[in-house]
Amino acid sequence: MIQRRPVSFELHPDTVVDTLGDEPVGAGQQVPGQPEPPPENLGEPALPERPLRMEEFFNGRLWAEGVVCDRRGRVRRRLRIDMQALWEGDWGRLQESYVFDDGERQQRTWSLRRFPEHEGVRRYEATAPDVVGTARGRALGNEMRWSYLMELPIGRHRLRLRMDDRMYLVGDGLLLNRIEIRKFGVRVGSLLLSCGRTAATADLELASAPRGR
Repeated sequence: MIQRRPVSFELHPDTVVDTLGDEPVGAGQQVPGQPEPPPENLGEPALPERPLRMEEFFNGRLWAEGVVCDRRGRVRRRLRIDMQALWEGDWGRLQESYVFDDGERQQRTWSLRRFPEHEGVRRYEATAPDVVGTARGRALGNEMRWSYLMELPIGRHRLRLRMDDRMYLVGDGLLLNRIEIRKFGVRVGSLLLSCGRTAATADLELASAPRGR
């Protein structure tokens, strides 16, 4: 039987130490004196913008697939996440079930809150058992950014890591998610995900919304 543990990105101590070295040089860098190539889509019409709203996209059943990378972009693990979410008014719940390529299974449940939109900016807050304090998100257009501290087991220790979580809605049913993982301001890894929706409804119950906030 696979033991369920708090969700972890498996940044082992040797991985963290190894990724604190210098950034690789050469890949993707421009040769001095060489003119920059013109943009390929110059003059082409821009894609229509689809606003990203948590209560619309993260509602019902969803899936995500992706990879966990170290600082140099080397893939360390692959994973799939099955999700279901439910909203009632300004309050929501998101349940995530992780399956890694080595067979490990993990879970996390988020409690979500939506705030009134102001000048096109949509604000959200979220909490989860391994999140320190409250995660705060801001969405504008088809982009959204979350910032939060997460306490994760790394080897025999528990470390607090800063998550810079960015989402991009690229279609009616497709979202790209990139999470930069930092310790003391230094990037130690990243999580890259593509996320989609299904037609199925969520099998969830929403706990009573907290009051007095």
